[in-house]
Amino acid sequence: MNDVIWRRGHVEMRQERRISERMEAAGDLLVLTSSWERRCIEVARVMHGRYAVATVITFAEEGTSGRRADHDAELWRLATEHAVSVADLGRQSVSDVESWRDAIAELVARTRIELGRPLDMVVDVSCLPKYYMLTLMGYCVSSGSVRSLRLLYAEGRYAPSDGNTSLSPDHAFTEGAWRSLPVPYLEGRLSPDKKVEVIASIGFETFQARKLIRVYEAERHCLVTPYPGFSPEYGDQSEKEAKALATNLDLDEREILRCPAGDAAAAAEIVIDVLDRCDRFKEVGLCLGTKPHAIGFGIAALIRPDFTLVCRMPDRYVETETPATGIMWSYKLHDLSVATSPTHGDADAMGPNAAREGDGSPVPSAAT
Repeated sequence: MNDVIWRRGHVEMRQERRISERMEAAGDLLVLTSSWERRCIEVARVMHGRYAVATVITFAEEGTSGRRADHDAELWRLATEHAVSVADLGRQSVSDVESWRDAIAELVARTRIELGRPLDMVVDVSCLPKYYMLTLMGYCVSSGSVRSLRLLYAEGRYAPSDGNTSLSPDHAFTEGAWRSLPVPYLEGRLSPDKKVEVIASIGFETFQARKLIRVYEAERHCLVTPYPGFSPEYGDQSEKEAKALATNLDLDEREILRCPAGDAAAAAEIVIDVLDRCDRFKEVGLCLGTKPHAIGFGIAALIRPDFTLVCRMPDRYVETETPATGIMWSYKLHDLSVATSPTHGDADAMGPNAAREGDGSPVPSAAT
């Protein structure tokens, strides 16, 4: 399948969609995340490569199915196979955001000091909450700790849920109220003299999204919806959700921006275009939709430091099985402001279809 090579400012990204099969991925630091979802082992299962250090993020919430314990054991086994040494970050609650933020940043900083240079880092984000994924992106790039950051994502096959109907208060993935959390290192800048514009990526949980969006009392809104979806039925559902939410917020069709569910490059381009359109507003990005869209929002925040990025943290995550579909995405970010050398396969960051410097237009991919 075709690659996309996208570049804006100091950030370059190579995006690839592929069938899950043997994949060469080497580097300095490997981060895996265990979950009760079966797809959490998909990336590590097909990965081949050596690392100086690896870790497995294991949240304290284990569920009741017993799958988490099996996945923990398998991922630690694979981490030990892939790395010279492993680091245990503990087992705090998924909602203990300060402890996890500090533990992850400290691991990156320590590995950077031990190696004496910026890192080549690989992270499986399939089951890593968006808040932690974006915190990691913000810290790694803003601190100069990495020269390349590769985010791997295994698509999941979600079971149909009667609760996931338009603006339904019953959700398949989270329970309880959501709280909004500004993303560390991507908080943007205060602009008290400007009115707020909310740019929200949305998914299927639009009841809580509606409440969170309204908190900001924004002058303007735009919704980024995952269409086409990872499957036709997901796309159809996203259209229903987007239109119901737009009606509830009194928005018109022009304020619904459609972006393929897995296309982080297109999501980044959409957000940057909105940010460049008018400087009369203070833009706040709400990452409430797909994880690839959140990656695109994160890239936009890295390039436009005034942009404030916000994630949601639910009271509880619902235990789901969620197998992998057999399709994986790779998003390899390069910080062009950090001196690099073509090690660990960095040479693949460029190719015959590379975009020109300053040209944000991605090469068409299989996702579009």
